[in-house]
Amino acid sequence: MTPENKDALRLKKTLTYANGYRELGMFKAALEELSQLPENLSDRLEGLQMRLAILIDAKDWASATCTAKTLVLREPNEPTHLVNLAFVTRRSQSLEEAKTILADAAQRFPKIGIIHYNLGCYACQEQDLESAKIILAKAFSLDPSFLNTAKTDEDLIVLQFWLETLKTVK
Repeated sequence: MTPENKDALRLKKTLTYANGYRELGMFKAALEELSQLPENLSDRLEGLQMRLAILIDAKDWASATCTAKTLVLREPNEPTHLVNLAFVTRRSQSLEEAKTILADAAQRFPKIGIIHYNLGCYACQEQDLESAKIILAKAFSLDPSFLNTAKTDEDLIVLQFWLETLKTVK
């Protein structure tokens, strides 16, 4: 077995174990599992993404923000990283700062529905309901499945009547 194959196998095994601990709510053990990786594997994207998932589930918002920022720096053209950064920033800092991140992301990635969906949620949380409807309508046009999500999203409770008037995607 080549060294590359050994590394790939070790990384996969470690990520599997870490995820198992995460799913059991054993966040400290999950992070300890990741910490066992050698330096050449510990900063791989897959490991950083797993670390972020663990930190989010553990509600360790400050650490999650640092990890999300690292992912954005490593892959600035991956919109999912910006969505995750906004998510953790909302919890670690403020809704306003998270909104700034997503507003920039919407300019850079205008056809990514989840960005608009989250901006709609933020507008709703700020009680800017008319803007929220416009932004959410854009998200639904980009990805109709978000309408189903919206109908059970706690951020959008005040818009439930409006959402129920919209056609659900099956």
